[in-house]
Amino acid sequence: MLFIISSLPTQPIQAKIKGSYTELEVAFEGKWMSKTRSLSPIPFTASISGDQLTLECTSPDYDVNITIVNANGQPVWQCDIAAPETSFVSIPLDSLPQGSYTIEISNDYGGYLQGTFQL
Repeated sequence: MLFIISSLPTQPIQAKIKGSYTELEVAFEGKWMSKTRSLSPIPFTASISGDQLTLECTSPDYDVNITIVNANGQPVWQCDIAAPETSFVSIPLDSLPQGSYTIEISNDYGGYLQGTFQL
């Protein structure tokens, strides 16, 4: 499953599951603020392969906080990640039960992104 995070207020995208022809609509919301106080293109993409969620960042210039919350709004995974390490982040999902989850990414400059996914 591939998630692309966009800077548009709400943008539906297509996510294809490898090995099948099933397409899922996923809506991401958010804005990404930079040190220059302007909106920046969203540098993150997210994909799920097996029991791993992978985040890739094309501009790993900022420390970020990443939180995954369950359908009840309770955090089930959280980590603060320093700028250089944000280029590639792998999050294990094997301990999470099936259900709907939201991933939230924020920085110290007011940037906030969120996207939903199903297990």
